[in-house]
Amino acid sequence: MKADRYFYTSAATVFLLLMLIGFHAFYSHGTGLAGRRIDPGILPLVTVHGIAIAFWFVLFFVQSVLISVRNRRLHMKLGWSAVAIGLTIACTGSLVAIRSVQMSPPAPFFGIPYSRFLLVMLTEIALFTLFLAAGILLRSKPKIHRPMMLLAGLTIVAGATARIPAFYPLFGHTGWVGLFGPVFCLGALLLLIRMALTRTFDPWFAAGYSFWVIAFIASTDLALTETWDRFAAQILRL
Repeated sequence: MKADRYFYTSAATVFLLLMLIGFHAFYSHGTGLAGRRIDPGILPLVTVHGIAIAFWFVLFFVQSVLISVRNRRLHMKLGWSAVAIGLTIACTGSLVAIRSVQMSPPAPFFGIPYSRFLLVMLTEIALFTLFLAAGILLRSKPKIHRPMMLLAGLTIVAGATARIPAFYPLFGHTGWVGLFGPVFCLGALLLLIRMALTRTFDPWFAAGYSFWVIAFIASTDLALTETWDRFAAQILRL
């Protein structure tokens, strides 16, 4: 149990560092990927979304530390703030995805036309919401609650790793490999490290990880179909 508690604290630390590195341009200068200026019409929404994500990773770190020091009472009290932060991320994330496609030029993102990349962004928000809901509903079962909350964080940290150029020589910058390769490897590494530390296999983490990988890869493939292109056109008219 002690090793398990330290594992989640270490994972939370890694998530927090990746978030700070990946989004440092946004948090320090208010700019997007590669110094791109964010459209003023969407900047307030992006700011709320970015702050909510920062709060999420800070909260995940604090919650992990509280479990490590066995302050379960405060951990449970702060846990309800995850609901408010998570809902903010889910709502603003969906709106940011739609509005950013509506307002951005039709340039490709990781080799995917940005209008079609909408499916990938919405899939990310849907998976985050799913893992968050499972973690909250099953909070009385730590063996399920902990990996679900970890997977929720792992799902949205992809936005940070996609903005770290150091990963491009290893994974490239096109397709699902370039986009999700770093977080897929991170997730697999965390699963193996936890197994080595606790000498147990976590079926909930493994099942959630497998579902997450399949869903992300499927979203990048489906995003390139004509069926999604027509469906996306309907969404973007909203």
